[in-house]
Amino acid sequence: MLRSALVLAPAALILLGIFASPARAHLGSTKYLHVEPGSNGAVGVRVALETVDVAMQLGLGEDAPASAVLARAPDVTAWLLAGIGVRGATPCSVEAGTPVEEQRDARSFIAVQLRFQCAPGETLTLRDDTVFPDDRQHEALVYLAGRADGAAVLRTGQRELVLGGPPRSAADLALTFVWEGMLHFALGFDHVLFLLSLILGVGLGAGTQPTFRKVLRDLAWLVTAFTVGHSVTLALAALEIVVLPSQPVEIAIAASIVAVALHTCVRPHGRRVLPWVAGVFGLIHGFGFSSVLRELGLPREDTVLALVSFNVGIELAQLAFVALAIGPLLAAAKRPAAYERGIVRGGSLVIALVALYWVVERALGA
Repeated sequence: MLRSALVLAPAALILLGIFASPARAHLGSTKYLHVEPGSNGAVGVRVALETVDVAMQLGLGEDAPASAVLARAPDVTAWLLAGIGVRGATPCSVEAGTPVEEQRDARSFIAVQLRFQCAPGETLTLRDDTVFPDDRQHEALVYLAGRADGAAVLRTGQRELVLGGPPRSAADLALTFVWEGMLHFALGFDHVLFLLSLILGVGLGAGTQPTFRKVLRDLAWLVTAFTVGHSVTLALAALEIVVLPSQPVEIAIAASIVAVALHTCVRPHGRRVLPWVAGVFGLIHGFGFSSVLRELGLPREDTVLALVSFNVGIELAQLAFVALAIGPLLAAAKRPAAYERGIVRGGSLVIALVALYWVVERALGA
């Protein structure tokens, strides 16, 4: 028992260090660029960045309030003008408005209106170099006025967007949403920890060594139930049939991890009800997935394609995670007693502690 404690103590500290921040529950930050081309080469770009990102750039620390950031307004605009630009064959002039604070899903953002003046008739390109050097998982969602094919996404490896280009093809749209679904699951550590808490004790029978067939069967039940649950609410929320506030949803997602992890910890052999639990909690997680899909913007003419593609991306990421889990599960479970005590119970307890931290932090609105 002492040996297990010595192993689990550093594991708990590592996980808490990685996942303790609410920002770490979904790794990577997001900025929003609303682009509105005008007449005679004028282009308006409204930029909204998370306050924490701007504060870190100014050296104020991640806990700096928006008021401290706004007190450095000249530095904020100088940083944005150095990193965000619109260019054509000839240089474009630019003016910046006064930075202001705005709220998005209970998160603080700093918004600035940029006004570019370019030569009329030129093909224009938007480039964004802000935040990316410091956060490789950062995304910039670009909304083009008058376009109905959803937001374009800028990332570390793709920081430019041609303005006024043709709408995306169906194939390009599908690939974009598949990738976004995979990325959201892989970087959404709360969803990953929930799935891990579900499958951690899969195939473990009292005093028996699990077979590949039993592990595969148990995994199939759990993942299928979770998939059905989150697919239903993902569609309902993305189509705005049922929309819930983000904060209660995020708290409920964290609480679901606590509940399942503690169940596995206390009753490692009593998992017959877990497929049903997975399905019910999957309904909650679907609302979490939908928030990303709504931010991307469902294209009006290809709504079903985008919705299905995003869900396919989530399922592909889930299947990849499960495939990676089967081997270690079987290998570790060759010693059922030690596996149950050290990995199933101990690992579930660590997951529960991390998720409980999220519950408190999200409830406090931190």
